[in-house]
Amino acid sequence: MYDIEQVNLTPLISIIVPVYNVKPYLHRCINSIINQTYENLEIILVDDGSTDGSSEICDIFQKQDKRIKFVHKKNEGLVSARKAGIQVAKGEYAAYVDSDDWVEADMYQQLLTLMMKCGADIVTSGVYREYQNNIISEYDNFPEGIYDCLRIRKEIFPNLMYTGDFYEAGINIHIYNKLFKRELLLKHQMKVDNAIRIGEDAAVVYPCFLDANKIVIMHKCFYHYCIRKNSIMASGYQSEYLGYKKICKIIKKQIDENGEGNENLLMQLKYFMLYVLLLKEPQVVIKIDKGYLVPFQGIRIKERIILYGGGKFGCTLYQFINDNSLFKIVMWVDKVKDSLRGIESSSRLDELKQESYDKIIIAVLIKTVADEIQEELIKKGIAGDKIERINVVSDKIFEDKKLKELFEE
Repeated sequence: MYDIEQVNLTPLISIIVPVYNVKPYLHRCINSIINQTYENLEIILVDDGSTDGSSEICDIFQKQDKRIKFVHKKNEGLVSARKAGIQVAKGEYAAYVDSDDWVEADMYQQLLTLMMKCGADIVTSGVYREYQNNIISEYDNFPEGIYDCLRIRKEIFPNLMYTGDFYEAGINIHIYNKLFKRELLLKHQMKVDNAIRIGEDAAVVYPCFLDANKIVIMHKCFYHYCIRKNSIMASGYQSEYLGYKKICKIIKKQIDENGEGNENLLMQLKYFMLYVLLLKEPQVVIKIDKGYLVPFQGIRIKERIILYGGGKFGCTLYQFINDNSLFKIVMWVDKVKDSLRGIESSSRLDELKQESYDKIIIAVLIKTVADEIQEELIKKGIAGDKIERINVVSDKIFEDKKLKELFEE
């Protein structure tokens, strides 16, 4: 799609890598950065108080490569680590890499070439989501291209955070698959409260896009986002919920400053925050209303259910349904069998007669994964009206007290 010819690439790129107890993955991550085909890099490793030997690995790499800077700090979380890195960065352009992920060797050469040829503030690319037994390519839901200020407002803003399909964002929330002008990234990163532990990417990415004059979208994947069971996640509902309110406030403020299409952007923000709650705090949203299971529009009380999905959302949904005598779980399945939790392999569905259950709930929120599961079920001969997933959410759900609170000043 792009004619990426060789240009004279000389600007310094600052690549910031927050590090916290990721010893088994750290060599792979750092090696993928130091072996980039574009070599004019400033690699900033920010140790956020690691206790597993990660700090010692950073020390070794610093001695081996003069481009590496090493920042030691006490443990204060990812936002604080990113701030510490971007504040010392000297590059004209900047990017983040999570320390348990890795990047393709030509990532920054290609992103920088586009950045310079187009005079862009941001270049965004695709992501490989790597699961234990599966890799999914994920990219923005806009055509590849160069978007100037007029095109951003006309084409990007109306679907920036929500396209109308649940849940599908126009611009992917991820911060690590993007290259930014450093000053733009610094401006919005420093506004984010250190206490935010969930959704911290959105608090920077969406304000940056609302503030950008030109962006480039490409679908090619360079970044490998590796899903692992023990990824760090803040605990405690109250602290996370307060963090969500802070994210709302940050994005709302930038929407107000944008001054155009505010009503639509605020609606998108509501759906984005609903998605975050379903993904991270689903117990806030799941309920029974007038004989139906919310947020699934087609599940009625007393129906026999097969639950497909063993992630956090699936586990919470299983607990809710299992604790409620109004529903019966016939089987709980996922791609990979987990005997400890009672999850069967999805291959077991071949053994069941369709009259033995009423509905299969796809308890997965990532649209590409849910699409893949639905395709698999239909190929097995399962009738479409037996498959239930979140496609549309009634506006009535936003009348919930907790959801209303998110948008209060």
